[in-house]
Amino acid sequence: MPVQARLKAEHKRRYLDLDPTVWYHVVPIFPGVTQRMVNMAGERLARISTPRGFVTLRAEHLEFRPAESAANASSA
Repeated sequence: MPVQARLKAEHKRRYLDLDPTVWYHVVPIFPGVTQRMVNMAGERLARISTPRGFVTLRAEHLEFRPAESAANASSA
């Protein structure tokens, strides 16, 4: 299931290239791996697609939603 994510407002100073009002597509970190994974420190990571390329960041800094909800909202 495709997923979208946006940066939580309290983390916008940490990620200056990301806009907290924009929903970005979440993509797998490696082919065949789920959309989110855990690093060596036990933190969940998510990789999002931005106009400048891909950014990998901690999943707790993001809000997630199914991508279909965006398509349904724009068609209504």
